[in-house]
Amino acid sequence: MKKFDIFRRKQNEQDRFLGKISLYILVVFALLILFEKVIGHLPAIGTSISAGIAYFNSLVSPFIMGFAIAYVMNPFMMFFERQFIKWFPFCRKHRKPTRIFCILLMYTIVIGGTVWIVIYLVPEIRDSVMAFATNISAYSEAMNMRIQKIFDQIPYIDSNEVNKVINHMLEPIQNASANAPEILETIAANVYSVGRITLNFVMAIFIAFYMLFDKERFARKMEKAVFALSEEEKAARFLHNAERVHHIFNDFIVGKALDSLIIGILAFIVLTIMKAPFPLILALIIGVTNMIPYFGPFIGAIPAILITLLIDPPLAIAVAIFILILQQFDGNILGPKILGDSVDLSPLWIILAVMIGGAVMGPIGMFIGVPIFATVKVFGSEYIDRLYWEKYLSSNPLHLSRKKTAEENPEEKQN
Repeated sequence: MKKFDIFRRKQNEQDRFLGKISLYILVVFALLILFEKVIGHLPAIGTSISAGIAYFNSLVSPFIMGFAIAYVMNPFMMFFERQFIKWFPFCRKHRKPTRIFCILLMYTIVIGGTVWIVIYLVPEIRDSVMAFATNISAYSEAMNMRIQKIFDQIPYIDSNEVNKVINHMLEPIQNASANAPEILETIAANVYSVGRITLNFVMAIFIAFYMLFDKERFARKMEKAVFALSEEEKAARFLHNAERVHHIFNDFIVGKALDSLIIGILAFIVLTIMKAPFPLILALIIGVTNMIPYFGPFIGAIPAILITLLIDPPLAIAVAIFILILQQFDGNILGPKILGDSVDLSPLWIILAVMIGGAVMGPIGMFIGVPIFATVKVFGSEYIDRLYWEKYLSSNPLHLSRKKTAEENPEEKQN
């Protein structure tokens, strides 16, 4: 009986082994057939995936836009809410109506500003661009004559060669100006023909309203989910670090927007006093490009100086000096006052952040690349510090003073 049991057990083991081999072979053949079918229908599968991604983006984009609107408007809404609660006893007792009023006040300011831009600013910019594009040839000929008169009085310098060099430098502006009417018509046609963008924006405004109104409840639900899905210590550390990232992005975005607005207004006032040509366009270029850290002031200065050089070369020197003074004022006084140490990056890291962000995401990447790098730098430095002190707790070969990081003290929240 024992021999028969041993034989039966060995037979069962052989049957299981053969069954596994048969199953593996069946799975391999099934995968080969599936692979062949997939290869044969790759274009259709790719089209289906692209259509699915496009549909998903159309569903998610209003929520992403709404979150972005709410995130940018939240500091200003909180400012108004604090002021109303501070000065009006009624607002202290009725927080929800105060919150709704502050949100509507912000919407009124933003929508009113947008209407003002559409009614007054856009037509003026369009007229200025059209006037500049129409007279570009006259400006270029007048500048060539001035340059020729100046360099004809200087021996050993060929004024024609100087004109060729300057005209070659100004050729991109002349080409863009020549196509300005068609570009403006194309932009206008696309803006008014694409109704989906308008619909998504309207939906985003309503979504942002509810996000701002119920932001505390949303935050509590998010905290509850984090604590439910992880350990208490890890959840507390994650939420603390998320708050630190929020402070970095919030301080930088709001501060940089306010800084660029002030710089644009100052540029418009001074350029108008100087009687520079097209002061609104020049101030708009300077203000918008100032949003890009480090490179922005230089990017904005080049077209402003070249446009002035075409129309009034002596005034271009004064405009260049003014922009230089404005940049120094922004970099040494206004910027540090508003931004403070919100990013705490050296110029080398800022340049690297702008270059990588621009290569990955274009102009938007050039802007948000700096707070992203600042976040990476903060957590990377803390990680290196922790590894260093764990390895050299007693010897300390670099003779560094131990500083406890914010990650080691999550209970100390930033103000």
